[in-house]
Amino acid sequence: MRHDWDSDDVLLDALRDALSTPSDEVPPEFVEAAKAAFTWRNIDEELLLITSYDSVLDDTLFARARATATARQLVFDADGVSLQVEVSAVGITGQLMPPSGSVTLVTPNGDAETAAVDELGMFVMGSAPRGPVKFRFASGCTDWFIL
Repeated sequence: MRHDWDSDDVLLDALRDALSTPSDEVPPEFVEAAKAAFTWRNIDEELLLITSYDSVLDDTLFARARATATARQLVFDADGVSLQVEVSAVGITGQLMPPSGSVTLVTPNGDAETAAVDELGMFVMGSAPRGPVKFRFASGCTDWFIL
């Protein structure tokens, strides 16, 4: 098949042929690719970002944290969802609003810890791993961040 699309007439003929050729079935790999592309259409809106607060970015608290064992506090917000997390040497505590199901801490190598969320949205986890992590829950997930 010749693709001399520098010519408008050749391009229009190729488009006309493509549209007039009946196709009873779309190949499954095309359907899967289309579904995958559609899933990513609003990924930036779905990720909860550190939009409200990170105590590491607060100069006063960061200086105090370096001098003492102060917990790190993070707040993630998105449309109608808020995740507040406190990371200390003892472990991770947090609150998911509105409360639902469970919260999972994920690392890049797949290690995960899942904690149930109570009726107030509170959850407790063990000690935090070092490095990149994210939180995942029924209505979304956070972006990756470093602990």
